[in-house]
Amino acid sequence: MNLRILFVISAILQLSSWGYLLSVDSVPFYVLEGLTIINIIYLIYFYRKVHRPIQALSDGLDLLKGQDWNSTLNRVGQPEVDKIADTFNKMIAMLKEQRLWFEEKSHFLNLLIARAPIGVIILNFNDSIYIANQAAAKIFETTPDSMSGMNLQELPGTVGECLARLNTGDSTLMRTDYGATYKCSCLNLVDKGVVHKFFLIEDVGDAMADAERSAYEKIIRIIAHEVNNTVAPIASSINVVTDIIDTSDETIELLQSCSERALGMSDFVSRLADVVKIPEPVMQLCDINQLILRNRPFLESLCMPAGCRLNFELDDSAPACMADTPLIEQCLVNIVKNAVESIAQTGHKGEVTVATSRSEKGGLLITITDNGAGISPEKNLKIFTPFYTDKPGGQGVGLTFVREVLRRHRCSYSLQTDSDSLTRFTIEFPRRGKQV
Repeated sequence: MNLRILFVISAILQLSSWGYLLSVDSVPFYVLEGLTIINIIYLIYFYRKVHRPIQALSDGLDLLKGQDWNSTLNRVGQPEVDKIADTFNKMIAMLKEQRLWFEEKSHFLNLLIARAPIGVIILNFNDSIYIANQAAAKIFETTPDSMSGMNLQELPGTVGECLARLNTGDSTLMRTDYGATYKCSCLNLVDKGVVHKFFLIEDVGDAMADAERSAYEKIIRIIAHEVNNTVAPIASSINVVTDIIDTSDETIELLQSCSERALGMSDFVSRLADVVKIPEPVMQLCDINQLILRNRPFLESLCMPAGCRLNFELDDSAPACMADTPLIEQCLVNIVKNAVESIAQTGHKGEVTVATSRSEKGGLLITITDNGAGISPEKNLKIFTPFYTDKPGGQGVGLTFVREVLRRHRCSYSLQTDSDSLTRFTIEFPRRGKQV
């Protein structure tokens, strides 16, 4: 029962007593009647004094309940009420300011996460994906909305498995089977009192490639300089000694062998130096089908020693691309040569197929397929490491060259053996107009 009803009941009781007193004709009763009127007037005044602060509190609570941060309570000239109104208005102003600051900060953080070049994944309390930004979705070749509600193990590829193994505070580098390198970190955040895991996925492939390139450039240049300065005089001296001395055939053969070995060492170092001399690509519009057909005789000559058959599946709808023609030609030669060497390891006459098509993103797709020895998952993670090789006497120069050229063309690429036992080297060029 509110204060207004209580006051009305009190007034009715007072008026009932007053009505009874009016029926009695006596001076004392008239005095009591006057006191009763004064009492009623005082009750009205007292009611207003008590009711206004309560009403002000009630109005303020209604404003808070409706989250109306723009309305304020008016002063009425009554000290108690005005004090409540002033306190409430200050509180509303502070809440409005804090709410505005929180909304602006929240909007900024959401915008920052959405636009960040680093992949961000925030998990819910049940370890399902709560928020994923566009950069993270690009890594998994999907959309942020489709990632929502998924578990990390459900994400395609090996990156999700790597994230699932991380504990809070952990950070690791991982290399995917398509040559990308990511730095994955696991951290915690508190949202509405609940602790959530979140992950940062940073593509450090270009930075690491640049650092690796800078390091091996310096080393190779030093080695090439010292070896060539030493080997060339030695080989020349051996040839001079061979010409002027009269000795046995065995001695001459030994000297010639030493000379050839010295020149071989010089050639070995020169091939390493060629990797660091790759020029910046000069981009021009390129019809890849015509480029492949132009190089067909040479590519076929690579297959002849191993008895391989070279097939071509060139799609007329394959789009043109922006590329440096000589560099791409050399890439194709290196890839086909590796495929032939893989087939030779098996001892049987295999097949190499060069195919072109249009990718799902609208760019050019080149696929070189072979049925050779294949690539193990362990080897797959190392295959694009500079100068890595598992071939006896190999230098690891071929794929290092290919990686550098494709990286400068902003191509995505992968080399792996699929479930059908066929090994595919896939190169996807950016759609024309999207090359950087």
